[in-house]
Amino acid sequence: MSAFDPPEGLSGRLITPELSVFDDSPPTEPVLWITDDLLDVDEAGRLWASLLRHHRETGQWPLLLGARDRSGRPWHTGELNNPLAQGRVEGVDVEAYLAEEWTEAFDDEEPSPFDAWPGPAPASEPGPDPDQWAVEVATSPSGIRDMLTWLDQGPYLGLVHARDGAEAVLASGWPADVIHEALTAVLRTWQERYGVRVCSLGGASLNVTVAWPPQSLEHARRVAAEHHAFCPDLRQEFFDFEEYAEAIVGAPVWSFWWD
Repeated sequence: MSAFDPPEGLSGRLITPELSVFDDSPPTEPVLWITDDLLDVDEAGRLWASLLRHHRETGQWPLLLGARDRSGRPWHTGELNNPLAQGRVEGVDVEAYLAEEWTEAFDDEEPSPFDAWPGPAPASEPGPDPDQWAVEVATSPSGIRDMLTWLDQGPYLGLVHARDGAEAVLASGWPADVIHEALTAVLRTWQERYGVRVCSLGGASLNVTVAWPPQSLEHARRVAAEHHAFCPDLRQEFFDFEEYAEAIVGAPVWSFWWD
């Protein structure tokens, strides 16, 4: 693996997942570079945007990382997953995965928004360049706060070696209790269909910018179905499916969390 190339003037450290976290085959090389200190929210947005602009040259994907407390957990403490132990993203049948998760999410007595899994949502009409849109969101005061709504403090800045933001979720060792290769595969389709760019991770949360969000309620309902299959815990916050669908019409950021 090539060396990390962090911004000048920032102190940071390389993180290798702790051996005690795994039963076998722990990684032996760092999976993540992360700042030693929390950053001011606005500064973090500017740095993230600058690093994203140079991703194609560096092969490094920037991440804004939220911690459980000021000890830097789980990032500084290495309480991470082993990226090498995850399944192959290429082997994931995204439609089948979402259909199964949708069925499980709406298997209770509450009425389902659709009689059956409606299938993948249509792609949006391409619009702004997704990288440039992500930069604009990250460098605007309201945008960066939308990306970090789950934080009561500034984030850490991280770097991982990844081809794109979807792969960065897997490569970072993100410790959320999810099927990482499946979520990475779904995110990759959203990159293509909605101009999504992964920007921030918490211990069990994920935020993305969206260059081409749905512009009609009909389209948003189909996208919302995918969101609820991708992250069933959305029902805890937005129990009303229709309210959630309305909220993502034209939304520049999508947020997900797993309890």
